[in-house]
Amino acid sequence: MPKLIDPNEPLAQLDVLARLHALPDAVALTTSEAAVFLRSSVSALEAMRTTGTGPTYIQAGVKGSRGANQKCLYEKADLLAWQRANKISSTVEAAVRKGQLFTTLGDLGQPEAFWVDAHGQVVGMVEAASVSTVIERLGVFNIEWMRPADAAGRAWGNIAEHRAFGGGLINILQQELNKIAAGFDASEIASAVGAPNVAPQTA
Repeated sequence: MPKLIDPNEPLAQLDVLARLHALPDAVALTTSEAAVFLRSSVSALEAMRTTGTGPTYIQAGVKGSRGANQKCLYEKADLLAWQRANKISSTVEAAVRKGQLFTTLGDLGQPEAFWVDAHGQVVGMVEAASVSTVIERLGVFNIEWMRPADAAGRAWGNIAEHRAFGGGLINILQQELNKIAAGFDASEIASAVGAPNVAPQTA
Protein backbone atom coordinates (compact mmCIF):
# COMPACT_ATOMS: atom_id res chain seq x y z
CA MET A 1 0.00 0.00 0.00
CA PRO A 2 1.17 3.62 -0.62
CA LYS A 3 3.03 5.08 2.39
CA LEU A 4 2.28 8.41 4.03
CA ILE A 5 4.62 11.07 2.67
CA ASP A 6 6.58 13.31 5.02
CA PRO A 7 4.56 16.56 5.31
CA ASN A 8 7.82 18.54 5.27
CA GLU A 9 9.16 16.87 2.14
CA PRO A 10 6.92 18.60 -0.43
CA LEU A 11 7.94 22.01 0.93
CA ALA A 12 11.61 21.19 0.35
CA GLN A 13 10.80 20.03 -3.15
CA LEU A 14 8.82 23.10 -4.25
CA ASP A 15 11.63 24.38 -6.49
CA VAL A 16 12.00 21.01 -8.23
CA LEU A 17 8.21 20.64 -8.41
CA ALA A 18 7.86 24.04 -10.08
CA ARG A 19 10.43 23.09 -12.72
CA LEU A 20 8.67 19.79 -13.40
CA HIS A 21 5.34 21.57 -13.86
CA ALA A 22 6.99 23.97 -16.31
CA LEU A 23 8.03 21.10 -18.59
CA PRO A 24 5.96 20.28 -21.73
CA ASP A 25 3.16 17.76 -21.23
CA ALA A 26 4.81 15.32 -23.65
CA VAL A 27 8.04 15.06 -21.65
CA ALA A 28 8.88 11.65 -20.16
CA LEU A 29 9.73 11.60 -16.45
CA THR A 30 11.58 8.93 -14.50
CA THR A 31 9.84 7.18 -11.61
CA SER A 32 11.66 9.40 -9.12
CA GLU A 33 10.64 12.56 -10.98
CA ALA A 34 7.07 11.30 -11.30
CA ALA A 35 7.00 10.63 -7.55
CA VAL A 36 8.05 14.22 -6.85
CA PHE A 37 5.53 15.52 -9.38
CA LEU A 38 2.71 13.59 -7.67
CA ARG A 39 4.10 14.28 -4.18
CA SER A 40 4.18 10.54 -3.65
CA SER A 41 7.06 8.05 -3.42
CA VAL A 42 8.93 5.67 -5.70
CA SER A 43 7.71 2.66 -3.69
CA ALA A 44 4.10 3.84 -3.99
CA LEU A 45 4.37 4.13 -7.78
CA GLU A 46 6.02 0.70 -7.98
CA ALA A 47 3.18 -0.80 -5.94
CA MET A 48 0.57 0.87 -8.16
CA ARG A 49 2.28 -0.48 -11.28
CA THR A 50 1.86 -3.97 -9.88
CA THR A 51 -1.82 -3.50 -9.04
CA GLY A 52 -2.65 -1.44 -12.12
CA THR A 53 -4.08 1.42 -10.05
CA GLY A 54 -1.51 4.09 -10.90
CA PRO A 55 -0.82 6.37 -13.86
CA THR A 56 -0.16 4.94 -17.31
CA TYR A 57 3.57 4.47 -17.85
CA ILE A 58 6.05 3.54 -20.57
CA GLN A 59 8.19 0.44 -20.30
CA ALA A 60 10.39 -0.81 -23.16
CA GLY A 61 8.63 1.60 -25.50
CA VAL A 62 5.13 0.33 -24.70
CA LYS A 63 2.48 2.13 -22.69
CA GLY A 64 0.77 0.12 -19.97
CA SER A 65 -0.83 0.20 -16.54
CA ARG A 66 0.74 -2.94 -15.06
CA GLY A 67 4.26 -4.23 -14.81
CA ALA A 68 7.18 -5.30 -12.70
CA ASN A 69 9.42 -2.88 -10.88
CA GLN A 70 11.65 -2.26 -13.88
CA LYS A 71 12.84 1.03 -15.34
CA CYS A 72 9.76 2.96 -16.39
CA LEU A 73 8.95 6.42 -17.69
CA TYR A 74 5.84 8.53 -17.19
CA GLU A 75 4.55 11.15 -19.61
CA LYS A 76 3.69 14.33 -17.74
CA ALA A 77 0.31 14.45 -19.53
CA ASP A 78 -0.56 10.99 -18.16
CA LEU A 79 0.36 12.06 -14.63
CA LEU A 80 -1.90 15.10 -14.91
CA ALA A 81 -4.73 12.97 -16.29
CA TRP A 82 -4.36 10.49 -13.43
CA GLN A 83 -4.36 13.30 -10.88
CA ARG A 84 -7.58 14.77 -12.29
CA ALA A 85 -9.26 11.34 -12.39
CA ASN A 86 -8.46 10.80 -8.71
CA LYS A 87 -9.71 14.10 -7.33
CA ILE A 88 -11.63 13.64 -4.10
CA SER A 89 -14.50 15.94 -3.15
CA SER A 90 -14.98 14.82 0.46
CA THR A 91 -13.37 12.91 3.30
CA VAL A 92 -16.13 10.32 2.92
CA GLU A 93 -15.05 9.65 -0.65
CA ALA A 94 -11.46 9.38 0.57
CA ALA A 95 -12.53 6.74 3.08
CA VAL A 96 -14.35 4.80 0.38
CA ARG A 97 -11.34 4.87 -1.92
CA LYS A 98 -9.08 3.83 0.92
CA GLY A 99 -11.37 0.92 1.66
CA GLN A 100 -11.03 -0.17 -1.96
CA LEU A 101 -7.28 -0.50 -1.50
CA PHE A 102 -7.88 -3.43 0.83
CA THR A 103 -8.37 -6.40 -1.46
CA THR A 104 -7.66 -9.47 0.67
CA LEU A 105 -8.07 -10.70 4.22
CA GLY A 106 -4.30 -10.36 4.54
CA ASP A 107 -4.62 -6.61 3.94
CA LEU A 108 -7.13 -6.34 6.78
CA GLY A 109 -4.61 -7.96 9.13
CA GLN A 110 -1.89 -5.37 8.50
CA PRO A 111 -1.76 -2.54 11.10
CA GLU A 112 -2.47 0.94 9.75
CA ALA A 113 -2.19 4.38 11.35
CA PHE A 114 -5.46 6.01 12.45
CA TRP A 115 -6.27 9.36 14.01
CA VAL A 116 -7.94 8.93 17.42
CA ASP A 117 -9.46 11.73 19.51
CA ALA A 118 -9.28 12.22 23.29
CA HIS A 119 -12.43 10.11 23.75
CA GLY A 120 -10.93 7.16 21.91
CA GLN A 121 -13.08 7.68 18.80
CA VAL A 122 -11.51 7.10 15.40
CA VAL A 123 -11.25 10.28 13.34
CA GLY A 124 -9.94 8.67 10.15
CA MET A 125 -7.02 6.91 8.52
CA VAL A 126 -3.78 8.89 8.50
CA GLU A 127 -2.76 7.72 5.03
CA ALA A 128 -6.07 8.86 3.53
CA ALA A 129 -5.54 12.44 4.74
CA SER A 130 -4.02 15.21 2.66
CA VAL A 131 -0.71 16.79 3.67
CA SER A 132 -2.50 19.92 4.94
CA THR A 133 -4.86 17.77 7.03
CA VAL A 134 -1.92 15.86 8.50
CA ILE A 135 -0.25 19.13 9.52
CA GLU A 136 -3.49 20.39 11.08
CA ARG A 137 -4.09 17.19 13.05
CA LEU A 138 -0.57 16.65 14.38
CA GLY A 139 -0.60 17.41 18.10
CA VAL A 140 -4.41 17.58 18.13
CA PHE A 141 -5.23 13.89 17.71
CA ASN A 142 -3.30 10.82 18.76
CA ILE A 143 -2.09 8.30 16.18
CA GLU A 144 -2.81 4.65 16.94
CA TRP A 145 -1.76 1.67 14.85
CA MET A 146 -4.43 -0.99 14.49
CA ARG A 147 -5.85 -3.43 12.00
CA PRO A 148 -8.48 -1.89 9.68
CA ALA A 149 -11.05 -4.37 10.99
CA ASP A 150 -10.30 -3.27 14.57
CA ALA A 151 -10.63 0.38 13.56
CA ALA A 152 -13.98 -0.33 11.89
CA GLY A 153 -15.11 -2.04 15.09
CA ARG A 154 -14.57 1.08 17.18
CA ALA A 155 -16.68 4.22 17.49
CA TRP A 156 -15.96 6.98 14.95
CA GLY A 157 -16.60 10.68 15.27
CA ASN A 158 -18.19 10.78 11.79
CA ILE A 159 -20.79 8.08 11.16
CA ALA A 160 -20.80 8.66 7.38
CA GLU A 161 -17.05 8.10 7.13
CA HIS A 162 -17.35 5.10 9.44
CA ARG A 163 -19.98 3.48 7.23
CA ALA A 164 -18.02 4.27 4.07
CA PHE A 165 -14.82 2.78 5.45
CA GLY A 166 -16.47 -0.22 7.10
CA GLY A 167 -18.57 -0.93 4.03
CA GLY A 168 -15.44 -1.55 1.98
CA LEU A 169 -14.19 -4.04 4.55
CA ILE A 170 -17.54 -5.83 4.66
CA ASN A 171 -17.41 -6.27 0.89
CA ILE A 172 -14.04 -8.02 1.19
CA LEU A 173 -15.31 -10.31 3.93
CA GLN A 174 -18.39 -11.15 1.86
CA GLN A 175 -16.19 -12.04 -1.11
CA GLU A 176 -14.18 -14.40 1.07
CA LEU A 177 -17.35 -15.99 2.45
CA ASN A 178 -18.58 -16.50 -1.11
CA LYS A 179 -15.33 -18.28 -1.96
CA ILE A 180 -15.73 -20.58 1.03
CA ALA A 181 -19.34 -21.35 0.08
CA ALA A 182 -18.23 -22.11 -3.48
CA GLY A 183 -15.59 -24.46 -2.06
CA PHE A 184 -18.24 -26.31 -0.06
CA ASP A 185 -20.35 -26.71 -3.21
CA ALA A 186 -17.36 -28.01 -5.16
CA SER A 187 -16.58 -30.56 -2.44
CA GLU A 188 -20.16 -31.80 -2.38
CA ILE A 189 -20.24 -32.20 -6.18
CA ALA A 190 -16.88 -34.00 -6.21
CA SER A 191 -18.05 -36.28 -3.42
CA ALA A 192 -21.28 -37.12 -5.21
CA VAL A 193 -19.59 -37.81 -8.55
CA GLY A 194 -16.73 -39.84 -7.08
CA ALA A 195 -18.72 -41.78 -4.49
CA PRO A 196 -18.51 -45.55 -5.11
CA ASN A 197 -21.68 -47.50 -5.74
CA VAL A 198 -22.58 -49.42 -2.61
CA ALA A 199 -24.77 -52.52 -3.03
CA PRO A 200 -27.83 -52.50 -0.82
CA GLN A 201 -27.55 -54.80 2.19
CA THR A 202 -29.85 -57.80 2.43
CA ALA A 203 -31.28 -59.21 5.58
